[in-house]
Amino acid sequence: MKNRKIFTYIAFIIVTVVVFPGCSPKSVNSGKENLKSTSLSWIPFQNTESVVFEFDTLTMVFKGTGREQYYENVRYMTDQSGFINSQTDYYADLERQFLAFDSPTTTYIINYYLERNKGETGDWDILEISMVVGDFYSNKIKKVLYETAGADYGEIYKFKKSITISGKKFTDVYYRIQDRRPFEIYYTQLQGVVAFKLSSSEMWTIKVNDTIK
Repeated sequence: MKNRKIFTYIAFIIVTVVVFPGCSPKSVNSGKENLKSTSLSWIPFQNTESVVFEFDTLTMVFKGTGREQYYENVRYMTDQSGFINSQTDYYADLERQFLAFDSPTTTYIINYYLERNKGETGDWDILEISMVVGDFYSNKIKKVLYETAGADYGEIYKFKKSITISGKKFTDVYYRIQDRRPFEIYYTQLQGVVAFKLSSSEMWTIKVNDTIK
């Protein structure tokens, strides 16, 4: 009887050590993962270029604040398995790129953002183009640039092969229209944001061939 109690106690210690190796989840860092090279061109600027927009006889100049590259450590998968459903979390350093354009003549800011993602269903790159002012007004285009699985990643945009805005023709245009400011935003891969609407009659368009390097 005494030997049986000793055996039971030893078995309990082994199970506790093996099955409960610690109170916190295991972590595995999968290292850095970069955006696809084809995704990088969807921000058609590098650093401090200036872009001129016009409305009637007025002009507005937006200047880039510098393209930033950084990595965010993201938990992309959690595995629960084993006798007592022990949890293993998987992490990776995923690349982001960001570039903002501001202007001394308006409080609106144009943001370009690229994000690498991964999950249990696969990998994907996201582009977000937004025009914001403070924390109250914004309009955003969101597009998947690359994916390994056909999942719904919450894209936000409409597309037209050709569109004319204020007498200027643009091709392969991604855009979004909403019922609050900024009401409309238009983007092309070649030129970036090409137009935006700040009021019911105030449509600003890029000044053609006037992007300053």
